[in-house]
Amino acid sequence: MKLTALSKLILFILAVGAAFGGWRWWQQQQAMGGKGGVNVPGVTVPGGAQQTGGTGSTPESGRQQTTSGTGSAAAGGDTGSTPSGQDNEISFVITAAKQDWVGEQVARFNDSNGGKWRIVTTALPSREAMHNILSGSLKPVLWSPGSPLWPSRLGEAWSEKGGGSILDMSDPNAYRVFLRSPLVFLTTKQKAKFLRPLLGGTEPWAALRRLSLGQQKVPWGKFRFSHADPLASSSGMLTLGLIMADYGQRSGQSGDLNSMATDRRFLTYLGELERSLVFDKPAHSTTKLTAAFIADPDRYDVITAYESAALQAAPANPNLAVIYPNPTSVSEHAVSLLSAPWVTETQRAGALEFIKFLGGKEALQAGLKYHFRPAQTTATLSLQSELARYGAQGFQNTFSTIDLPPYQGLNAAAYRWSKQVSQW
Repeated sequence: MKLTALSKLILFILAVGAAFGGWRWWQQQQAMGGKGGVNVPGVTVPGGAQQTGGTGSTPESGRQQTTSGTGSAAAGGDTGSTPSGQDNEISFVITAAKQDWVGEQVARFNDSNGGKWRIVTTALPSREAMHNILSGSLKPVLWSPGSPLWPSRLGEAWSEKGGGSILDMSDPNAYRVFLRSPLVFLTTKQKAKFLRPLLGGTEPWAALRRLSLGQQKVPWGKFRFSHADPLASSSGMLTLGLIMADYGQRSGQSGDLNSMATDRRFLTYLGELERSLVFDKPAHSTTKLTAAFIADPDRYDVITAYESAALQAAPANPNLAVIYPNPTSVSEHAVSLLSAPWVTETQRAGALEFIKFLGGKEALQAGLKYHFRPAQTTATLSLQSELARYGAQGFQNTFSTIDLPPYQGLNAAAYRWSKQVSQW
């Protein structure tokens, strides 16, 4: 049958309409799945790049958004903010060092509350997270940085901006420490025989300076050590804080560490101590630096690392050894509930339940599996037996600690370190 001009026109209009409808349907499906994201169970990476290796492999300097349990994280919008219409989602910003333990507990919590609340985690270095919260580009409900230094400074800076109080570290419901891990020197058994009397004594950093300057020769030739970037890593900041506290005490300047941080004499001393520093690519993050040393112990003679990471590597690497600085500092796995304008009552209620959940016996027992020390040790909740099992590699149950310098001084010293010392 021959089609008339009118019939042809009608068929053309129908074809265009069908094509347009299909295009609109495709747009809607894309919108429902997130913009340009690839959804993988437990991980959402904006831009279509799939995260590999599980939550434990994300570099500390990187960023990813994860969610455990059912569903996937929403892409788009401010990182850590709650998407519109999802009042039951509780954004939780953490550091890479605790992703394994947190990921497991988030999955348990999300699966156990029947969808009433859903925790969504984002891995971000502590300093970057703090600055992003202050700028408003990051809007979490819960935050777990690598040290109490960061929430303390966030509270001060938020108040200075006229925002009132964003967190109360004295409130056990809103701020609670669950797990801890001291900073240690990580080396090998062979080198530890020589280094332990020096770095395990009462003046480890003065001894490290002598080694760096070549004033005390090492049996194997040139001395090389490394620590993570204090501007990008909490372990790097803890290392710098211990150096500052030690110098302040021995120089009589411990009462004014803020001024000491920019004093020419201290910066000269720091430069001498860091003379043998190997500041290569892995040193930009704690996790990468530790992994690089474990993979190739000849790369550095000694590094600073967390006890938890060293203890995890000990069974498969019997040649590894640790030395505890005397005194040392501790990374605390605490959770802060923010009292911010973007936190809803529903989210606050869910966050309080999650904090309570993390304090349960099962969650804390799981922390032992990842080689963290519980903040409150009991007869059935202790890392002591594992530490004793690997005592031949230097692990010990007791250690001494010291308070770190105030944030202003540490921050100033870290800035000077990045501009001057790390370039030497």
